[in-house]
Amino acid sequence: MKLYSRYIFHKILIGFAGCISILISLIWFSRAISFVKYVTENGIAIDQFFYLFVLILPWLLIFIIPISLMISILIIYNRLISSNEMAILKNSGLTKFSLSKPAAYLTIFCTIFCFAISFYFMPYANKKLRLSRTDLRNNYTNLSINPQTFESLKSMTMYVKNRNEDNRLFGILLHDERAAEYSTTITAETGNIVAQDNSALLYMENGTVQKFNYSNQKSEILHFDNYVFNLTEGRESIDKFSWKSKERYLDELINYEPETPDYDIARFRTEIHQRFTYPLLPMIFATISLACIMRGSFSRRGNSSNIILAVFVSTIFLILTILLYNAMESSPKITPLLYLNFLLFFGGGLHFLHEASRKSEHKTNS
Repeated sequence: MKLYSRYIFHKILIGFAGCISILISLIWFSRAISFVKYVTENGIAIDQFFYLFVLILPWLLIFIIPISLMISILIIYNRLISSNEMAILKNSGLTKFSLSKPAAYLTIFCTIFCFAISFYFMPYANKKLRLSRTDLRNNYTNLSINPQTFESLKSMTMYVKNRNEDNRLFGILLHDERAAEYSTTITAETGNIVAQDNSALLYMENGTVQKFNYSNQKSEILHFDNYVFNLTEGRESIDKFSWKSKERYLDELINYEPETPDYDIARFRTEIHQRFTYPLLPMIFATISLACIMRGSFSRRGNSSNIILAVFVSTIFLILTILLYNAMESSPKITPLLYLNFLLFFGGGLHFLHEASRKSEHKTNS
């Protein structure tokens, strides 16, 4: 790589790293609300909380990388144009096509990395995320039961009047609505939660169990000296998981189960095409950005109109891509249009970039 290429590449790389860091931070903070409940309701540790964030990172990167690449290219090249650095390099005999090569190098790396995310890291992380979230939803052994507070546990509500240093519970009220046919209300003088065989059991003493049957609108009351209640009963079993399209590797999308419904098969087919086209987004966004920012002559006044044009064209491409993704599930015949959409915008970007380079070279020779 020549000296000018290293210089431009270094600036784009720094801008790219800055953009991707800012976007990841913003999205993480926006998604934090949906994960806070696992800390407040399920008593998980902070390291597990951040582990969930790490697992959503591959899915975020597949979209953040092309956007960050486009932003960094537009900002850095516009800054180089405004400071006359691009004009100096152009007057030294370099074409606009040559000046675009540093951005192309980073684009190729991003595309390869996005293919790795699409085919391996994203389904791997999505599987781990689902397993982790299921495990945390069913994690009642680490619950921090606050005295004199109604705690919501999935379809259960629990109230404890007091709790000592040994986590012994006093004055227990538990209302369970997990069953479809009836609801259960349990009161007990004392009790404690014990982990046993991947289950959380609530051992209670001296209380009552009241079951209300929804069909006949009648109640049954049972008095007990000792009663064991399974807090984790009815939770989702890992063995019964049917992996969603985003959680499957490519071979699992192709070789699906024989009993798979037709609507899931349509989603799998759409997902296969998405896995091949997601990694091409950096190439499309970078090509559009370079074609627009290199358009016209280099002026110290900047290229705000070219930046607006790049954003507009990229938005049109993205809208068309999303519409085609959605339409493919109901009509597989639309699939060729998806690849045609990518080809037209990529080919068009290369054509206009080449034309801008040719005209610039012609003016220089004249």
